[in-house]
Amino acid sequence: MRSVNAQSPVRIAFIGCGGVADFHAQAILRCSAARLVAVSDRNVGLAEDKAAAWGAEARTTERLLLSDDIEAIYVLTPMESHIELAEAVLKHGKHVLVEKPVSHDLEGIRRLIDLSGQQGKWCVPGHSYLYLPELARMKRLIGEGAVGRPLSMFMSEIYRMPDERARLYHGPSIEVLCHQIYLMIALLGVPRRIQAFAGTIRRELFPDGDEQVTVNAEFESGALAHLYVSWAGEDETSDPWTFKLKMLGESGGMHFSRRDQVNGSAEIQREYPLYLEMFEQQTEHFICRCLLGEEPPLSTMTDALRTMEIAAAVRRSFINGTVEALTF
Repeated sequence: MRSVNAQSPVRIAFIGCGGVADFHAQAILRCSAARLVAVSDRNVGLAEDKAAAWGAEARTTERLLLSDDIEAIYVLTPMESHIELAEAVLKHGKHVLVEKPVSHDLEGIRRLIDLSGQQGKWCVPGHSYLYLPELARMKRLIGEGAVGRPLSMFMSEIYRMPDERARLYHGPSIEVLCHQIYLMIALLGVPRRIQAFAGTIRRELFPDGDEQVTVNAEFESGALAHLYVSWAGEDETSDPWTFKLKMLGESGGMHFSRRDQVNGSAEIQREYPLYLEMFEQQTEHFICRCLLGEEPPLSTMTDALRTMEIAAAVRRSFINGTVEALTF
């Protein structure tokens, strides 16, 4: 890939100023090698407010794409518009980071892969957890055989999604499970078959029945994985599985919890600093290593394609009651 000018901060723009944009903006503001230049949003007032807060300029999307002072664009819109916007960014000769989930349009993801190569520009999925040092280390150590041959992976993400917010989103099988899947691919590869189950206690909010989803995966190596996501309740037990990943091998194991650091108490809003840190680490890698150093991302758009192919198989499995063989 062709890199950008290394003599000055990489000039970044956002398309989309929703909630996740706040985390990306904070990460860029902490990265000396990058500068947030401009933002756009269908809600012009929101774009203007966010631009003022972040020290950027509000522009139309069309102007962003045509601007010579922008080198890379983050696509932070709802998933349904990701492919169209990312294609436009690449065609206008700019690098692009696409928030997760990238898209259910698998052919669209394949087009992004081809177009990225043709244009010589990075097209990177927002698979942010892999950039946390703890999880990057886990991937490296497994690859080095530090815990022996992998045997099993257990991963969960559990929290209560309030009714008013649940109405704004698709279910966790669409919005959240991609995190677990791309981490599974990074640590174990693509499974040969999966089986999934879903359940809901608030069916009026989750018509597909996927308020909580569990996935079992089997690998050619003999390893197994169990993934679980839930918007149905909180885990306030002595060993909370709010966001936890455990890997076991023949001669050792590794563990990560997003609650290894917690700021606040039961009386005030808790904060999980590792959540923001993953955006900071992703930004550092994308800017300093991919755009300036020409190193590959830790998760590629091909990984995003495999993630969404598996996500589609998960939904087929819990909707149809099938075991899905994965042949890609």
